[in-house]
Amino acid sequence: MSEKRRILHYNTDRRSSNQDVQDTAIKITPRSSKYKNQHRKQEQQTSLLDFVIKPRPKTQRQTKAHKLQKTRLTITRASYIVYKPKGKTRLDPKKKITRLKRSVRVYRTSKKAEREVAENDLEGVPVVGLDINPIAIPLEQQVQNLSLSKTPALNDLSQAKTVHAIHSRRFRSYCDNCTRPRLKELTSQLLRDLHRFQKRAFAKNEIKARAHPRLVLGVREALARLRINKVKLLFLATDCEICPGESGLDATIEGLKFQCQQQKVPYCFPLLRRELSYALQKRAQISCVAILDFDGANATYADLLNEIEDARAEYKRRTAS
Repeated sequence: MSEKRRILHYNTDRRSSNQDVQDTAIKITPRSSKYKNQHRKQEQQTSLLDFVIKPRPKTQRQTKAHKLQKTRLTITRASYIVYKPKGKTRLDPKKKITRLKRSVRVYRTSKKAEREVAENDLEGVPVVGLDINPIAIPLEQQVQNLSLSKTPALNDLSQAKTVHAIHSRRFRSYCDNCTRPRLKELTSQLLRDLHRFQKRAFAKNEIKARAHPRLVLGVREALARLRINKVKLLFLATDCEICPGESGLDATIEGLKFQCQQQKVPYCFPLLRRELSYALQKRAQISCVAILDFDGANATYADLLNEIEDARAEYKRRTAS
């Protein structure tokens, strides 16, 4: 090899070795305090947005769960539901009066008018055709006139009492079973148990409890449930108000009895209105209770059915004589 070529190879090797040394010098950072400040990053200016906590990015599973929660929107209590009224809103809303309530009120007013007329007749007997003051008539003659005018009504009442010796104002003529102590005890126990179950269901979930009630109160609710064959047992008070007529209370009770007989639903007359309200912890008097679900009180229900049959047999035996 010539001298010229050897010099060229030497120079190229030297350049490559110098370049490698420079590269290693760039890569290796000195740890001494002399070069410490040269490799520090520039400080950024802080703002209020830096102190705000940023939400973490959700994973795919979390996003799916969030979507499911949105679709299954459940309402635990009815207080959160806001019902929008339809139509007009009156300052003094009219109360809807049912046909039965209207007939009861009409009968009450007529009875009140009759009572006032009877009281006026008792105060003084007017004499027709003579200008004589009733006070001028002797007292014995007034009593004799009153006794003669009132004797037929008293005789009618005595005949009615002899025909229906069992029935009275507290035990009306529509009742067809005797009110025995055991029957009263089982009825009040069943009502208390079912009322407690219904209150517990309302506290747990009010919407479901309203959809599936254990019992309903009132003649109108009982008739509505009888039309759809939901009633398992019907209780009627023994001292319902006297109200004759086509749409009166007496005709309504007879209709309830007829529907129960058609659907083979057991019914009985165990308690007074005040006793029914006391068993259900209500202030107002209750004339009718329809049992829709007796789960949890099956033993009491079975004993009550047997007692109803015995009470009805006793009533037939006492009315036959």
